[in-house]
Amino acid sequence: MTRLAPLLPPLMTVAAVLVAVTAAAGSGDAALDGRLFNLVPRPRLQELTLADLDATLDVLTDLLEERTLPSGGKGFVSRMAAPTLYSDSALCQRHTQIYWEQFSTGAPTGWPQLMFDASGKLPDGILVGNLNVFGSRDECFLVKASLDNDTYPDLDDQELQFTGRYVPVTVAPAPVPSVGDEEVGGWRQEGDDGVGAIFILPTLGIPTGTVGLCVPSSCSSADVQTGLQSMLGDNVTVLAYTSEVADQTVDLQPADIVVITLLALVGVLLLVGTALDVWLGYRAERQADKLRMTSVVDSPNSRLPQMLHVVEPKPATMQQRKPPALANWQRVLVAFSLYTNTKKLLDTSTSKGTLRCIHGIRFFSMTWVLIGHATFQVLNYDQNVFVALDWLRTPAFQMVDNATPSVDTFYLLSGVVLAYSFCGAYEKRRKFNIFMFYLHRYLRLTPPMAIMVAISATIIVYFGNGPIWARTAEPQQDFCQANWWRNLLYIQNFSPLAEECLGQTWYLATDMQMFLFSPVVLLPLVWKPLWGTLWLGFLTVAFTALRIVMWSVKELPPTLLLLNAPDPEAADELMVQYAYPWMRCTVWLTGIGLGYLLHRLRGRQITLKPWLWLSGWVAAFAIGISVIFGMTGYQMPWQEFSKAVAVSYGGLNRTAWGVAVGWVIFACVTGYGGPINTFLSYPGFIPLSRLTYAGYLIHCSVLLLVEGSVKSTVYLDSYRYTYRLLAHVIVTFAAAMLLSLTFEVPFINLEKIMFEPKKPAVSLGGPTVAASEPKVNGIKGEGTGLETDKEAGSSVKE
Repeated sequence: MTRLAPLLPPLMTVAAVLVAVTAAAGSGDAALDGRLFNLVPRPRLQELTLADLDATLDVLTDLLEERTLPSGGKGFVSRMAAPTLYSDSALCQRHTQIYWEQFSTGAPTGWPQLMFDASGKLPDGILVGNLNVFGSRDECFLVKASLDNDTYPDLDDQELQFTGRYVPVTVAPAPVPSVGDEEVGGWRQEGDDGVGAIFILPTLGIPTGTVGLCVPSSCSSADVQTGLQSMLGDNVTVLAYTSEVADQTVDLQPADIVVITLLALVGVLLLVGTALDVWLGYRAERQADKLRMTSVVDSPNSRLPQMLHVVEPKPATMQQRKPPALANWQRVLVAFSLYTNTKKLLDTSTSKGTLRCIHGIRFFSMTWVLIGHATFQVLNYDQNVFVALDWLRTPAFQMVDNATPSVDTFYLLSGVVLAYSFCGAYEKRRKFNIFMFYLHRYLRLTPPMAIMVAISATIIVYFGNGPIWARTAEPQQDFCQANWWRNLLYIQNFSPLAEECLGQTWYLATDMQMFLFSPVVLLPLVWKPLWGTLWLGFLTVAFTALRIVMWSVKELPPTLLLLNAPDPEAADELMVQYAYPWMRCTVWLTGIGLGYLLHRLRGRQITLKPWLWLSGWVAAFAIGISVIFGMTGYQMPWQEFSKAVAVSYGGLNRTAWGVAVGWVIFACVTGYGGPINTFLSYPGFIPLSRLTYAGYLIHCSVLLLVEGSVKSTVYLDSYRYTYRLLAHVIVTFAAAMLLSLTFEVPFINLEKIMFEPKKPAVSLGGPTVAASEPKVNGIKGEGTGLETDKEAGSSVKE
């Protein structure tokens, strides 16, 4: 626990920031802007005619049936509660008829009432976005029908028994292929006949959320889709997703078995490696106990921190006892040791020359990314979507809505660490092996990403369940099965973002592509510093000019605005350009320049006049605030932005953010960071910083599992929002630690064993881990801005 104690202040800081942001955003809940109701393409109620209402009532009336109740009274029920009455399956249709007869006549058998009660009903709060009607999945699983053979002689023994099947569906107005009707967002609008004219279910003229229906287990999702489509007519489109029953079995595919076997194999290696590591340490301690210590010197053995000297039988003869060397097979197994790897991962000590402030910057950037993604996951099942969207109007919430600069921080850190370590190593050895430079990078990043791709393509669909699980998890599985090879080649950023396997890994692809380009920038800096600096400046200006030209010619919006997209084609084009390396490299080049500057200042005493360093801080804060809050007032569709705003902000915001964060790093390294450097250099950030790469890889999968497995909707307010986001931060970093200790750190250790120079003896304490990466011919393959290295850089002024 003492090793975990330093992690508490960073998490408490995140909690405090979340409370402040959401409290400021939520303070406007009571002043919900009514114009939000016009954001969705639905019929305007004031424009509905009597003919529209009459057409809708005709559809609803046709679905009503008159029934005689047990009391003798008359009642009407709607067949919409039994959509599979119109199924193509004979057995499904027969079971549904039995359910419908017993329920609508009030038969006291029990199970029909459970089935009806488990299906979703029209909810409250539709006009503020409560479009999810999940029903009760667990109640549906309680349905167990046992029919009497005498009453239903047409059914055989097996057909007399069935249970409930839970089927999530969505209902939306049908797309309009012609231009005869008014189109808003591609959906049928007023003037249509039938259901599309006014809201029922709760379509509101727009796609519903998920509606959970309970039907007999003899029916399938296709039966539900066919039956409900037949009931509602051609003016709506019904989609039914993967259904569930209580006794559902898992049918593993060959690829699933392969991935499970691989995970089991790694699990065995972790157990065996840990056991061997502990035993070796125990043996070393036993040997130490048997020796009579007369003097001590430093030892490289992590289990024997001091080298022992023993007295031989002959007086005054001292002989050093060295730890025995490990065999290669032992080194491979110990590379998977949870004991040593966890100890190193949680180590908060730093060596002289570490850029300590980077640890805090990296952690908060990762947390920022996570909060941005988690926010929009919660909106999938929020009861008050429009209230949450109203938060976008508040300045404080721009820190969440406009969170894309968090990724630019990673680009900056990637450039800083790469340039600093490359230039320092090259000046020492004057050698550069480009093949090993690239190979180290690929081996460093690929194993943890590969296992996440494999899991997402196979067994992830078995991890969760619930009303929205199928519509969220199955598309991700399909994309990974089709595009896994793009991830392994780091070219997934050239696919549509919506179709990527592990969508967040577009960043890794662009960063890898920049890394491949990096020798073109770095080698001139070490060969001809003056010309190299001019070349770097030219590239930065050229790519910045390219961004400005792109925004000017293509008339792109200033940034990704959730609601304000007056030109949908331009917004789509921005999404296409968003992940291209030539559109994101300006901040990376800024980091290269800063890393090279810190290298040139290595070991020097930097003295800045007060007005100069104070001006730097003022400018950095001003630029950073302008980037984060600059889109305040442009979030809503009625808030127009000019082309000048779009071009200036869109073309310059990423480079400007890199300059602002770059000053923070420069000031902290040169001794002008003050309390900011003290805070960012807090030792508790070091273990969390080491987990950022694994956290980036796994955080979307954690969100998918947690938010995609919900069984009911929630009402979102500032307290619940803060609580959920803080929980996501904690769970994500815990999952990141698991991924790091299983598929990141062990493979870093194996790479060291593969490429390190041969030595006569190896320490009993096992290999070091993520805190120190291998060097390849003196050149360290640093890079994503997500991983940490103890020797990533040195401060100029200690």
